[in-house]
Amino acid sequence: MGLKRREFLQQAGWVLAALGISEAGWERLGDRYYQALAQPTARKLALLVGVDKYPGSALHGCVTDVELQRELLEYRFGFGPSDILTLTDSQATRENIETAFVSHLTQQAKPGDVVVFHFSGCGSRVSLSESPTVMQNSLVPVDDVVPALGNRAVNDMLEETLLLLMRSLPTESAIAILDTSYSYPGVNPTGNFRIRSRPRPIVASPSMGELDLLDRLKLVNNLTSSGGTTLTAAAPGQLSAEIQWNGFTAGLFTYALTQTLWWTTPASSLQVSFSRVAAQVEQRSGLTQEPQIRHDDVKAPAGMFTTAMLNSPTADGAVSAVEEGSKTVQLWLAGLPPEILESCGASVFSPVSSEGARLLMLRRNGLSAKAQVLEAPISNQVQLTAGELVREEIRVLPRNISLTVALDSGLERIERVDATSAFATVPQVSAVAGDQPADYRFGRVPETTVAQTPGVYEPGLYQGRYGLFSVGETLVPHTEGDGGEAVKVAVQRLTPQLKTLLAIKLLRLTANEGSSRLKVRAMLSTLAPQAITVAGRSPVRGVSDDRVSSLRAESEKSGSSGILSVNAGSRLQYRLYNEGDRPIYFMVFGSDSSRRLLVLNSDGETNVPRPMQPIAPGANLSVPQAGAIGWEVSRAIGLSETFIIFSEKPFDRTLSALQGGMQQARDALPIRVLLNPLNVARAVLEDLHAASVTGVEKVGISTDDIALDVNVWATLSFVYRVV
Repeated sequence: MGLKRREFLQQAGWVLAALGISEAGWERLGDRYYQALAQPTARKLALLVGVDKYPGSALHGCVTDVELQRELLEYRFGFGPSDILTLTDSQATRENIETAFVSHLTQQAKPGDVVVFHFSGCGSRVSLSESPTVMQNSLVPVDDVVPALGNRAVNDMLEETLLLLMRSLPTESAIAILDTSYSYPGVNPTGNFRIRSRPRPIVASPSMGELDLLDRLKLVNNLTSSGGTTLTAAAPGQLSAEIQWNGFTAGLFTYALTQTLWWTTPASSLQVSFSRVAAQVEQRSGLTQEPQIRHDDVKAPAGMFTTAMLNSPTADGAVSAVEEGSKTVQLWLAGLPPEILESCGASVFSPVSSEGARLLMLRRNGLSAKAQVLEAPISNQVQLTAGELVREEIRVLPRNISLTVALDSGLERIERVDATSAFATVPQVSAVAGDQPADYRFGRVPETTVAQTPGVYEPGLYQGRYGLFSVGETLVPHTEGDGGEAVKVAVQRLTPQLKTLLAIKLLRLTANEGSSRLKVRAMLSTLAPQAITVAGRSPVRGVSDDRVSSLRAESEKSGSSGILSVNAGSRLQYRLYNEGDRPIYFMVFGSDSSRRLLVLNSDGETNVPRPMQPIAPGANLSVPQAGAIGWEVSRAIGLSETFIIFSEKPFDRTLSALQGGMQQARDALPIRVLLNPLNVARAVLEDLHAASVTGVEKVGISTDDIALDVNVWATLSFVYRVV
């Protein structure tokens, strides 16, 4: 296996500690998993279920979720294709799901095996008695029926049944992943965003077959396992959603989870990985959708997140097929964040185990891409094969990236015509129909927006106000106008905010924590009201596992597996480390909960930034500088994000763009608000492009677009909720 027992215990121990397991239990539990891995007969079994085609209505991303999980488990986790059973659409009846669970998982699994169950589809609530107040969660299979007053029985699979089936497994290394939700909000959001809850006219009840299975499971005496770990897309009472990107639709939770696991290392804990998943979900949806981890006892959590991937390298995707002549290949690129996948052009990837090979992406269709082999492997003439992992080498981005705004279908025809005309006058902002993929939505502001639960659309009386919304229909802060304004006036009013949102989008396109090779890291601490380190970030391919483990030990004191939360009014400070052998330059930008774009590199006394001094090899520094009062967190409740951008070359164009383009933020002396955020973001891209010239030329490609070499820059992102 190539992994010493002590190293294993250190890695597994950090995970268990992050989940609240006492130090005394580390070695005992670590030994159990280590011994299970060492057994040559240990297997990895998975049952993946996805339902799109429900009677009378449809989802669109559940079958894609199954594909995302299958490719991840096979390419990254080493599951054998024959050990992964999928049930999609017409195959996913209640009886088939439960039968497959028993035959494929329960009857085949042995102690020490890794077992994964995944369900993507609608959920609901059913009653086990005549009283509608006694309700249980249920998973809705494809053979759903509409309950009627004379017959309320439906074919749902009770969540309790699933949990008992999990406990019937003879292994502790089991995990259930549920990308569904149970409460229907009364109306589904419009556009490319759909809720995974089943609408029903009356309260339903389980079928006699389901109740019989439940009773039999309760009588079984050997339900002695912990039941493993259950990952859910949302907390009880919240909503799970799927979203349409360009070329594919997928569950927000499943995409965030699988994408994160493509480049998670053994040294990364469940807490850190899941916190990032939660941040991605909330950041993209605008909903209050908080993924959850549930486990029945301390023996459960390690399996999938550590032992199943200890010997697997990080990757952005894999070769899914080699075409005739070995001159072109098909790539599966689900390890890339969706905004990167959507925007990258003729990017270059390198196979992990074939030295010298370079793959130039020619075109993309959803999560798949066709690539040309630029150079034949030079080491022993190794030929590329299906399943070979690939990593991003050169990221190519177009210079004309735009912000896409969908026009809400609730607008009148004349309003949509006026809005389309008005948005056409805003550079690099385009308007599309309401059912098309978009970054934001434009529509009327309901009278109930302020009072309603975030993300839950409630029709009401309109006051003639317009605003910007997330794709999940949560109002973007400070974008609502006064009553009675015309559509064209509203778009003109929103233009400065649209430019800021586009600038933030451009900065997000530089994020490369999963692919950068720079040996840098950053720690986030609060200075007030309490001095404590709360989070850390580092490129997973630049810093050693030992350093990542040490960094994580400092940064997981909050003990939460959800999105990082920071109290309004806190004072923050970032500490930046250069652990490489050459000087590193940096810039620090922040997007606060009011959607302003800030810069932290000014000296606190003037609007003109000082000449940049790099971080010397082996050195570190604080931003704001040591002794400063820190960056005060905005008192506006919502999400904030910080971009820490490292580069081997100075940010000359960025500093030039900052000249005279800042104003001091109130009560935050070291911080400046950008007055020309779009110009600054474009300058950042140009600086990184200039730093990448040598590496791009070495690979042998020529492009007029922005080409970024992952070896020379790293952008680390901290996302936190202001509470």
